[in-house]
Amino acid sequence: MSNCMVTIGFSPHRVEALPFAREHMAIHQLIVLEEPPTPYFASMLQGDLSIADYLLKHDSAFPEFTKRMCLLLRDFHRSGKRVSQVEPYLEKLQQIHELFRTGKKPDEVMRTPSLKKVYMVEKRVTETLIDFYASSVKDPFEKVVESVKLFAQADARRLNLRAQLRAKAIASLATLRESIYVEAGYMHFPLFRYLSEELADERKICVVFLLTPVINRLKGKRRNLGPGDVLTLHYSFHNAIPHELADLLAGRSLIYTKLIRKEELLPGKSEAPHSEDEAVVNRLVDSLNYNDCRRLYHNIRLATRERASYVVEHYVKTKST
Repeated sequence: MSNCMVTIGFSPHRVEALPFAREHMAIHQLIVLEEPPTPYFASMLQGDLSIADYLLKHDSAFPEFTKRMCLLLRDFHRSGKRVSQVEPYLEKLQQIHELFRTGKKPDEVMRTPSLKKVYMVEKRVTETLIDFYASSVKDPFEKVVESVKLFAQADARRLNLRAQLRAKAIASLATLRESIYVEAGYMHFPLFRYLSEELADERKICVVFLLTPVINRLKGKRRNLGPGDVLTLHYSFHNAIPHELADLLAGRSLIYTKLIRKEELLPGKSEAPHSEDEAVVNRLVDSLNYNDCRRLYHNIRLATRERASYVVEHYVKTKST
């Protein structure tokens, strides 16, 4: 049995992370998932509903990960572990969408105290994201960089609110007799801070970055976080960042997002294809200064990923010779 009464397992939701997640889940009694409660989840765990039918009812950006996670959770459920879905922010967001579907107006949502803050934060994130998309295809590089920073600031506020709400909900589940494994996406580091505050030192909390062995083997940096994620976390933890560093991270993120593979990648020749891709792309963009990013962005902003990769790789090789 682990001496950690609460373990937060930070990891992207990918197949390559599941063996590491299994290892830590196995030594805890309660598994807390980073997702809102969904219909038929209990039926799936109990085996009354097939995993294939359960997945048909719930869209997933990473279907193979979701399928394998369901298999894993069903096994743990059968062994006597409790499994709970806890993500209040997304649950409230679903409630807001349902209100809009029934014809409610924004001002009516704003009059609901439990939903107001989530609505305001999500509205700002959506506005800045739309502004970024519009800017990214037509504006000068400097203006696109500003739109990246505004989105990162809004996303940081969302990240903190999600963590605050989730920490409160997890703390309400905690008992002194039960050890807990908490699933957390690799961007959700603020959860540790807020959960520590909620538990007020009553429980020993340990943090595990599940893919650390893989990332170390790949010689990845910053736990393989891309520059845009690093920028968001700066705003999340410090609410400020030196202007030049913010511009550099935002500029690099524009190149990074053109190069990174976004489809689900499954282990095969590589045991960790997503992590490997991230390490390769990060090494490329880490070699770029702000002016490099400006020059490259004008050449690749409308290019395919394959073309953008060729252009950036050629630029970096030429630059280093």
